[in-house]
Amino acid sequence: MPRVPIAATLVLGFLMGLRHALDADHLAAVATILGGREGGMRRAALVGVYWGLGHALTLGTAGGLLVALRMAVPERLGLAFEFAVSLMLVGLGTAAVVGALRQRLHAHEHEHDGVQHAHLHLHVATHRPGAGHGAAHVHPHPLRAAVRPFLIGSLHGLAGTGALVLLVLTTLPGVLVGLAYIGLFGAGSVAGMALMSLALGAPLMIAGRRAAWLYGLFRAAAGIGSLAFGLFLAWEIGMERGLFG
Repeated sequence: MPRVPIAATLVLGFLMGLRHALDADHLAAVATILGGREGGMRRAALVGVYWGLGHALTLGTAGGLLVALRMAVPERLGLAFEFAVSLMLVGLGTAAVVGALRQRLHAHEHEHDGVQHAHLHLHVATHRPGAGHGAAHVHPHPLRAAVRPFLIGSLHGLAGTGALVLLVLTTLPGVLVGLAYIGLFGAGSVAGMALMSLALGAPLMIAGRRAAWLYGLFRAAAGIGSLAFGLFLAWEIGMERGLFG
């Protein structure tokens, strides 16, 4: 194959990686772990980068090995990885909704006529320095902030390995070209998810600095979206696509 078509194919691999960041399950997962209160846009971008690195490392390792061996992922195993992603989306969505409610809903116990009871009420928390008694203290944990999106991206990478390897094995002429394509696809996914994390993180950052109730609303909406999409994906993979059939 002439050099120009190969070069164009490799550029296409990078562009496909950029577009891959727009997949609904990727956006749903990242939206639930973004935060606008601390770290600002830098933290949002890093979440996308860590996700992309985990995704690229899994694709590069598992996909590269399969391409080198000229083997495809068994269909049922691929479905199992995708089902695991759907369960992860359900878990992330649930955690985001619960976290948003905890930030907003508080119970205060007191006693009337010898009877203890509690009142639930909404509370607008402030996270600014010097906000007074009871204000939350933010302590950055860089390693923990990196591990979570990295692991989530890794699982997404496993789920996407089957389709990518099948594409490489059926369309590209050799192992080296296939490995280069996977590498550029992974690099594109890192760049794409960093950009998408910035786009998703901007509203959260603005809301976190201006209106606590709006920040909680955005987080709850992201959680509900992830939860609903995860349940739909689980049903589709398990029933429609035959994982449990």
